[in-house]
Amino acid sequence: MVQDKELSPPKPKSNQANLLWVVKLVVTALVLSYIYRTFRNEQKGIGDIGSVFGAIWSLQNAPVLILMLALVPVNWALESLKWQKLISRIIPITFRDAMRGTLTGLAVGVAVPAQLGDTLGRVAALRSDRRLEAIGAALISNGIQFYVSVLAGAFGWVYLKDQLAIPGTARLTVNCILLAIIFLGPALLSFRTQIDNWKPARRIFVKTKEYLNVIGRYKPAELATGTGYGLLRYLVFLSQFILALSLFHFPVGIWQLAACVTLIFLAKTLIPAINVLGDLGLREFTALVVFAPFKLPPEQIIAATFLIWILNVLGPIVVGIFLIWKYKWKKSR
Repeated sequence: MVQDKELSPPKPKSNQANLLWVVKLVVTALVLSYIYRTFRNEQKGIGDIGSVFGAIWSLQNAPVLILMLALVPVNWALESLKWQKLISRIIPITFRDAMRGTLTGLAVGVAVPAQLGDTLGRVAALRSDRRLEAIGAALISNGIQFYVSVLAGAFGWVYLKDQLAIPGTARLTVNCILLAIIFLGPALLSFRTQIDNWKPARRIFVKTKEYLNVIGRYKPAELATGTGYGLLRYLVFLSQFILALSLFHFPVGIWQLAACVTLIFLAKTLIPAINVLGDLGLREFTALVVFAPFKLPPEQIIAATFLIWILNVLGPIVVGIFLIWKYKWKKSR
């Protein structure tokens, strides 16, 4: 005789499972929309960029293209090592899980403006019921990369600012912003230890403190290691961009190319909300401004920025979407 449990209908999915499915669908739709807008808003059009790309697909350029491609996993591996080091203060994770969280954060990050999406993606990818405590670790990780980018951009700004066609008021504003951030960084580093002494009265701030407690618990050696990974990652990204520009054989010295690239990264760092409109558009616009004094072909500058975006953003985003759909909500291992 068939048992009753065999006759009973299958249990409906839980509300949590349904909600997770909806979230995945929404994030995927937003990411695909971002990719579509990026291609649609290409200033020169995909056809024109394609013809420029056609000129660099040659056997002579093969070593450079292969090296650029090889640096993509190095770039994201360094970011994953930084995340693994910082999150280990709360939850020890493997490098594989760190990479999974990094790529998931990248995919969610293009769907949600500023660094909110990246933080949500990394935290949600953790297989632990202590996810929310990791918010502070994600803030520190992003803060390190932010500060490295600003420091490098400041050097590029000092090197090139007199050559850029920028009004005096804008120059003064940029100077003030850079100085404020550079001096504020060490101050915040010292102030972070006061989080443990904070005694909030309201419940919302009590919960907030729980999520940020880890910020004050990092040892200087841990922060130094995280900063080292952040610096190495920046140098990898910088090298990729210089290699992309070298494909067009511009009559510009390597130090000038490097300074221009640091300013492109600086603009992307200081104006994160522009992600809503498309990351590529900001890179292109900034690249055209900083390279204007050298009178280089605009379509080639745009092609170089587009190539970097395809390698370092588009490919990893696709992997991130795949990981999002593989993800299942688990409280702990």
